Amino acid sequence: MFKGNKKFIYIFCGIFAIVIAVQYFMPKPTNWARTYLSKDKSPFGCFAIYNLMDNVYSKGYLINNKTLYNLNTDSSKKTSIIIIDDKLNFNKNDIKAIFEFLNKGNTAFISVNQFSGAFADTFHLQTSYDYNDYFVSIDSLIKKDGIKIKLEAENLKNKPFLYSRVAVASYFKKFDTSRFKVLAQFSKNKACLISTSVGKGKLYLMTMPDVFGNYFVVDNPNRFLVYAILSLLKNDVLIWDEYYKTYNVSNYSFIKFILENDSLYAAYLLIIIVLIFYMIFEGRRRQRAIPIVETPKNSTLEFVNVVSHVYYNSKNHQSIAAEKIRFFYETVRAKFQVNTNKINGEFLNEISTLSGIEIKMVKQLFTYCEKLREPIEITENELIELNRQIHNFNKNSLR
Repeated sequence: MFKGNKKFIYIFCGIFAIVIAVQYFMPKPTNWARTYLSKDKSPFGCFAIYNLMDNVYSKGYLINNKTLYNLNTDSSKKTSIIIIDDKLNFNKNDIKAIFEFLNKGNTAFISVNQFSGAFADTFHLQTSYDYNDYFVSIDSLIKKDGIKIKLEAENLKNKPFLYSRVAVASYFKKFDTSRFKVLAQFSKNKACLISTSVGKGKLYLMTMPDVFGNYFVVDNPNRFLVYAILSLLKNDVLIWDEYYKTYNVSNYSFIKFILENDSLYAAYLLIIIVLIFYMIFEGRRRQRAIPIVETPKNSTLEFVNVVSHVYYNSKNHQSIAAEKIRFFYETVRAKFQVNTNKINGEFLNEISTLSGIEIKMVKQLFTYCEKLREPIEITENELIELNRQIHNFNKNSLR
């Protein structure tokens, strides 16, 4: 398509580079996506708390990048796993694995906005939102007071933690009160942190994973709530889960990487639009005229005409008569299914009967044909007479 037009390639590459450079050096808007990833420094990433936990809440620190079913732990060490995400939807294998993990005496801490699927059915959980502002600007949400979380611990019971409405407030609308113990709540007994024993282990379930985001940990007084919650985990090894994250980087594709990068996405759209315009206008300008193909001629008639003129100009009437008689006899054999090698009375009677022509006319025709088959000189009139008799026979024949 670009053959002979290298200047277009240079123009496209230049535009592509300029767009990427402009987008790269422009001030980046704050990413408010709730990724909860350990390497994400955005407001709702968990870079801060992840790095604060190292050598503080455990002796060993690991990152999990595989399913719980494939997670191998040392049974001689108390292990805690932390799962923080927006939603949780474990399958049956995940639930079986978490029960095996807890039965060994380990601890699981799961904080998500919404518990659903088989996990919620197993523990009879139902979560709901106290408020969830989707269509309000972030700046206005930051300035609005939201909820006050109170811990049930005696030393922290009278010290509520106030969060702005930028934090999504969800709570346990329904749970088994005979099995779970409430550790934290807000707004008229709405539990947001509960715990229970499973085998030898301990299970902590919390709504509001936003409290672990960088925005509420870095230089924010509410970080002490996170410290108090993490102090509940008694362990030798702490496992931070990255596999069950909604924004799991291992699920990224090349196209997804482009679409989520503003500069690459803008350049990608621009080059596609330019290519479309080039194909429309440049393609039309260079389109060649479609050649007109003539209908094939029937050369059979021309060949017959040429051959006839050759015979006519050669004046070899005997040869023409012989060809004419040979073709006529072949036609008679095909039509009447008779043998033309012997021209006798029986043959003539049969031809007369099958053709419906008088015996006299039939006898005259075949006698004349046999005469002209002899190697004698034939005049033009005799040749014409032969053609006339054969034509009349074919015209009047019933077959």
